[in-house]
Amino acid sequence: MWLARHGEVHNPSELLYGRLPRMGLSLEGERQARALADFLAPRPLSAIYSSPLLRARRTAAVILERQPGLRRVRINSGLIEVRTAWEGHPLKALEQIGWDFYTHPRDPEDDSLQIIRDRMQRWLKRVLRRHPGSEVVGVSHGDPVLILVGSVQGAPLEPRALFPQPYIEPATVYRMRFDANGALHEINMHVPHAQAAA
Repeated sequence: MWLARHGEVHNPSELLYGRLPRMGLSLEGERQARALADFLAPRPLSAIYSSPLLRARRTAAVILERQPGLRRVRINSGLIEVRTAWEGHPLKALEQIGWDFYTHPRDPEDDSLQIIRDRMQRWLKRVLRRHPGSEVVGVSHGDPVLILVGSVQGAPLEPRALFPQPYIEPATVYRMRFDANGALHEINMHVPHAQAAA
């Protein structure tokens, strides 16, 4: 089981893009996605799942190009980015007030850590049930990836325990191996574009 963050986003206005439409990959993000696809290419995948957002779908599409045994990417809303009413705000302005998604919710409908964890766990359980013993990749977003990774390792549901500093790079991928009962057996992190440049 592989879980990846999308490649770098084309974001010249430096906005908190959240679920905004038309936020695709930058040229560097395309390079990162190709490195991720190259890294996964020797592993025949049974399925590729993606968040519905453009940056994740594009990253997944690049992975698909290196998987001749597959014909499509499966879009799954369980992998979507955090919902926040702060999206569209300049990042610099948010940094000045010490903002984060979870301690400064702007709207009652904003996602909480628990909502994201539960959504990602439901997706993971369905994938493990549908593809037992198979290699599958999901392409999601930084916080949802880290929340699920922390959850399967038993980390407390709080930002300091879940989000490393510095934050994970775009197109980072985690390999998670589970036993027949769904218990985590092993987890490893890879940054293919950094490894390729080394």
